[in-house]
Amino acid sequence: MTDTQLRLRIDPPFQPLAQGSAHYVAALQTKPGELDALHQTAADTWSKFTPLIQIVGPKSPGEQINADNITAWTGKIRDAVGTHPLFLDILRLRASHPVVTGAEVQFPVLARIYASARKRSLNFVPVLRVGETDTAHADMVADAAEIDGRGLALRLSIRSTASPTRMSLTDYLSKVLVQLRADVNTTDLLLDLAFIEPDTEIEAEDLGPEISKALDVGDWRNVVLLGTSMPSMLSCVPEGTVGEIDRREWKVWDELSKIGLKRVPAFGDYAIQHPTPPQDGGGGSPRANVRYTTARSTVVARGRGPWTQEGVEQYVGLCQQLVARHEFSGADYSWGDGVIDGCARGDLEPSSQRMWRGAGTSHHIRFVTDQLALSRPA
Repeated sequence: MTDTQLRLRIDPPFQPLAQGSAHYVAALQTKPGELDALHQTAADTWSKFTPLIQIVGPKSPGEQINADNITAWTGKIRDAVGTHPLFLDILRLRASHPVVTGAEVQFPVLARIYASARKRSLNFVPVLRVGETDTAHADMVADAAEIDGRGLALRLSIRSTASPTRMSLTDYLSKVLVQLRADVNTTDLLLDLAFIEPDTEIEAEDLGPEISKALDVGDWRNVVLLGTSMPSMLSCVPEGTVGEIDRREWKVWDELSKIGLKRVPAFGDYAIQHPTPPQDGGGGSPRANVRYTTARSTVVARGRGPWTQEGVEQYVGLCQQLVARHEFSGADYSWGDGVIDGCARGDLEPSSQRMWRGAGTSHHIRFVTDQLALSRPA
């Protein structure tokens, strides 16, 4: 007992963002491509990067979930992330959705996810979406934080969440912490801009007052600003062309340092994907495309016609166009860059969207991590 108590006193507190405001957070889905990219991420990048993993549930709300589903979800996360810290959230999945076991006993899915993640030694921080979840969900997050001792994260839709009874955002977040039995010093605040619509102007000066109210709650363990400009459909880039989509989330974050906030959040985004899970099998066949992150934009090389009809061979031409651009970082820059270069040279056989989702995500993670190191030295 004494040895255990001594060890607990000596161990440093859990810290999911080792580099502070220079650390990078990417909200990723449990789609094969994103997980492939994580599996291939280099150790140096991992030291400056933490993923927010979102387990994507079935498209049908009433679809049965069993223990094997949960084992598969957490197993794939473990293979991709290992023992690196991660934030853990759910998408398209109700926390209290029953899980059917072999004995026909039903349990809430989120509690079972946490238990399975624990068995696999995942160093996860449970995430609660403020104002978007019920009491049962909140209780499961609070219980996980107490059991595992790694704190929790509050994910706040900074543009849309309204506090009840017109109380200030400061008082509202303080009340949420009390309800979760959580200390602000061991809680991370994820300020989520979600998808920034093309016709919506978001200025740092406009966000400043609300962010300041959130910061007034206390000394959060970490504060992160998440957002993306990546649309769900790429119709803004004509078929058969190479276009660019401005990374407006980077611009907003970069400007926050100039408006006098007492604490500048760390940067986060959704990598190269829209925040809403793609509806596989719906909305027609997607066009072949390869996405490549640069300093201020995402370059999109887009093919013609559904890739299922035109064939994966068109990816060779798309990769050749990217490799020929001055922004291309070189085959050795990341696993994803090697995939793009190998396909362009004909050394690597192109495959389905999983390959290109993974390649683009891999490059993005390395690129943004390096970009942050230059912008906010630790």
